[in-house]
Amino acid sequence: MLDLFLPKRCLGCGQEGYYFCPQCQKEIKPLNFQTFPVISFFPYRGLVKKAIINLKYRFVTDLVEELTDLIIKTISQEKEFCWLKKLSKRKEITLIPLPLHYRRFNWRGFNQSELLGKRLADYFGWQLRTDVLIRQKSTKPQVGLKNDKRQENVQGAFKINHNSQYLIRDSQVFLFDDVWTTGSTLKEAAKVLKKAGFKKVYGLTICR
Repeated sequence: MLDLFLPKRCLGCGQEGYYFCPQCQKEIKPLNFQTFPVISFFPYRGLVKKAIINLKYRFVTDLVEELTDLIIKTISQEKEFCWLKKLSKRKEITLIPLPLHYRRFNWRGFNQSELLGKRLADYFGWQLRTDVLIRQKSTKPQVGLKNDKRQENVQGAFKINHNSQYLIRDSQVFLFDDVWTTGSTLKEAAKVLKKAGFKKVYGLTICR
């Protein structure tokens, strides 16, 4: 019914039936460099940027499937990411989507990083844990803030949920978010995890 009254349209050319039509998909180029320990798949521009904006601010949640399919296709085809395929089905890897503050969650109705992260974790066979980190501080949106203000904005934003079930501290953790800009938010969350005893914490984002 939704497809009938609100049909999907390609974010590039407007063709019905897709958010990324086969022709426009060819215009989406993956990042050809990585800054380990942060892995990002695409530059934050063009159709992928439009997709994330539509998901986060226009609540087009059915974009999740096509966006994660695009990531999976990129992992399968690009040499830059082939090593990620080798991590598939390794149970000691845990994906932790960056949590939202409850006020932001209530306003949006979902956590986009959790929706996207769940499909990626299912594909890789990784654990998905949404009960480890808590966002205890309601922060301003990072968009438009300068680097130093971004760091100040997220300082003390996260804490460990000590009521969560035991998680092996030696497991490899991927902190997952949609966009890496300056990395202030992911770095703050990673600092909290490392202080709690997690030894291997990496960043994974869709865009940078």
